Amino acid sequence: MTKKPATIRDVARLSGVSTATVSRFFSGKESVIAPETVASVRTAAQALGYTPSEIGRSLRLARSNVVMMLVPDATNPFTADVAASVEQSLNGIGLSMVLANASENADQQDRLLADAEGLRARAVILQGAIDTPRLREMALRHNNLIFVNRRPAKDITAPYVGIDNFAAGVAVGRYFSRQGYKNYVAIHGPRPFSGSIERLDGFLEGLGRPSVLQFESSYKMEAGYHQALNFLADRSRRYSVFCGNDMIAYGVYRAAAELNVRVPEDLVIFGFDDNRLNEWLAPWLTTVKVPAFDFGPAVAALIDGPSGNGRQQSTILPFELKIRHSA
Repeated sequence: MTKKPATIRDVARLSGVSTATVSRFFSGKESVIAPETVASVRTAAQALGYTPSEIGRSLRLARSNVVMMLVPDATNPFTADVAASVEQSLNGIGLSMVLANASENADQQDRLLADAEGLRARAVILQGAIDTPRLREMALRHNNLIFVNRRPAKDITAPYVGIDNFAAGVAVGRYFSRQGYKNYVAIHGPRPFSGSIERLDGFLEGLGRPSVLQFESSYKMEAGYHQALNFLADRSRRYSVFCGNDMIAYGVYRAAAELNVRVPEDLVIFGFDDNRLNEWLAPWLTTVKVPAFDFGPAVAALIDGPSGNGRQQSTILPFELKIRHSA
């Protein structure tokens, strides 16, 4: 037969104290317990292999030591790097992270938000949130939402950690203008997403708002590839393309290679994110560098800091234009 796991009553019985004392010990209230009692409870728990139930603990405290992070695409290298940074920083302050892939799907996001409430998550980190009635309702009832890389709607009060996407777009547009590029193309992310529009609007502003061929796209390589085929068939022009992220840029580059379009002689490509794959597989890609591994410390500081107004502060991270071969 499978041996039943030890309970708090078993620990109390072995250590010769009340269950209330054992509960105080595992709730982090050692300071109100006599040192010899602390030692006795610790020894009994180790002997029995007892681990307190995180679910039970969260019910008592109305919160847990678990943080849930929702990501828009778990296969995206930049998304994965941000998540790894956050998890490492949370571990450093004694918290555990549950990673969930919302897949840029509003219904999936809302189901995961419901799960986060059921877990009594200490915080819910939304890397790439989709504005839904469920999200708005949760933001009104809780102050534990943190938006990452995509700002919340203006009427949602919650902290944001990320770069100034509009300013980054402006910087790219001005670079294109200084270089004398022509035949502008912007392959941007979905319009309902704030980061997509901020990058696009910034780019147009930096250019001085000339005519720009615009394509709305998902943030995937395949999407960039198919969008590029739409305009690369016209070989009479040297297009200058600003991509919503590096994944789109990879797809554009693949389409160019198949059509024997030379980069940058016949086609300029500018990405966004500078994920770690570039160092090994795309050292040619000019892009906006977003410091993925700076997200974790900033998010952890919000969660571990004082409650109240401090939780509403935002952290704007720096960005940098990484000029390489493609532009």
